[in-house]
Amino acid sequence: MTSMALVHVPLRAVLIAALCLAAAPAARAQGAGIAGRWIIAKAALAPWADPLQRGGPEEEKRLVGRTVTFDAHSVTGPAPLGCRRATYAVHDDTADLLFEGSLAEPDRTGKPRDAVALARALGMTTRTVRTVETGCSEVAFHRLSPTTLVFGLNNRIYTLHPDPGRR
Repeated sequence: MTSMALVHVPLRAVLIAALCLAAAPAARAQGAGIAGRWIIAKAALAPWADPLQRGGPEEEKRLVGRTVTFDAHSVTGPAPLGCRRATYAVHDDTADLLFEGSLAEPDRTGKPRDAVALARALGMTTRTVRTVETGCSEVAFHRLSPTTLVFGLNNRIYTLHPDPGRR
């Protein structure tokens, strides 16, 4: 016959643990340095896109100049960037992993691309960059510097900078 021991956990400890878990997404957004308001400053054709490709100007007009706000549990911004229940995931990526690996894919003639050189041209100055996924869509935000976020959408790379009045 075995005996089972009951473990008494004080209610206060359970509440503290629950609060810490609830704060984890906010800590991730804050830890990645993206909490607050950012402005989509510009858009450019992505290096992996066909240079003759047209299309996209309507989306650029819709997004450039708009604000994206990263809060503890939500992201406010134009579709597809915003959502009410953000679930932040933060990781560090090398150049070949940025934009879902698109920088490292061969060009349309099959010639390999230099992902590091392309990432440097975008502003990457370190071996890795912090990537933040919000769970709002498949869009990932790459932190190239304290004042620069980029994301890829429909063969365009959008650049965000902190809103000067965000703090």
